[in-house]
Amino acid sequence: MTVTKRLESLARALLPPAGARLAKRWAVHGRYWAQARACRRGFREYGDRYPQKVLFVAGLPKSGTTWLEKMLASYPGFYELLIPDVAAHELRTGGSHDYDLPADIFSRFRDMLVLTKMHVHGSPHNLRLLKQAGVKYVVLHRDLRDVSVSHYFYVRQTPWHPEYPIYRDLPMEDALAVYADRTLLDYVQWVRGWHERLDQELGLEIRYEEMLADAGEVLTRVAEHFQLDSSPETVGRIVDIHSFKRLSRGRDRGQQSKKSFFRKGIAGDWKNHFTPAVTDKFKAAIGEFLVEYGYEKDLSW
Repeated sequence: MTVTKRLESLARALLPPAGARLAKRWAVHGRYWAQARACRRGFREYGDRYPQKVLFVAGLPKSGTTWLEKMLASYPGFYELLIPDVAAHELRTGGSHDYDLPADIFSRFRDMLVLTKMHVHGSPHNLRLLKQAGVKYVVLHRDLRDVSVSHYFYVRQTPWHPEYPIYRDLPMEDALAVYADRTLLDYVQWVRGWHERLDQELGLEIRYEEMLADAGEVLTRVAEHFQLDSSPETVGRIVDIHSFKRLSRGRDRGQQSKKSFFRKGIAGDWKNHFTPAVTDKFKAAIGEFLVEYGYEKDLSW
């Protein structure tokens, strides 16, 4: 863990929510410059090895993007980089799922090996920037019912999150109803935006559930897409190092830790938390969407 991340963790643990947000905002810039130096160093040492200098991952929040990011960071020379513009937007609004990238973003990555994971949407503006720069990208999403449950646990453990005051004292049933009203349809549009505008040469769309079922197969596809080493030996080693048990410090999938970023690591956890009233609310809002995108066969769930 870097010094910056240690400071962020201390701020989350010790400061009131407003103070934690200020500490997070301060830490963003220091982290960015440290990451940028590492990315330049990676380019100098390994730049000739990789045809793709930028690994761009667009993930729906709480959909396994951090897991994928950590696996991709195993390739020598690539380091995580988050531009402060995105981080500042997240701190102001509670997320970056509606964020349009700055026009000069890819020129900022000159002479770097960059792994950047963002929650930005698939807007015409963002797709145009990726196309103009010739940057390949991976899009990752998840069953929105599981996203809602993960969001609830995450925000309640994150005092700097702008939505913390909203969800902090709500029981889960009430919180999921609020989430359905505040966020659910925005996330439907997030998935649709990337899916419907996906460039067949530059883009690769995957699902968190696929990663859970066979992380090796998914990482092989991602590595081939980014023109990385996709040999069984390399992929197998990376998947083993970044198994849920290791990332969660010894827990098996399904064993929950509410305080861990890697909380439970399963699909379908929503069934353990949805009440009939919540189910009806989600079914009315996204029932047809879940059928359309293959998460359900019909509306009988």
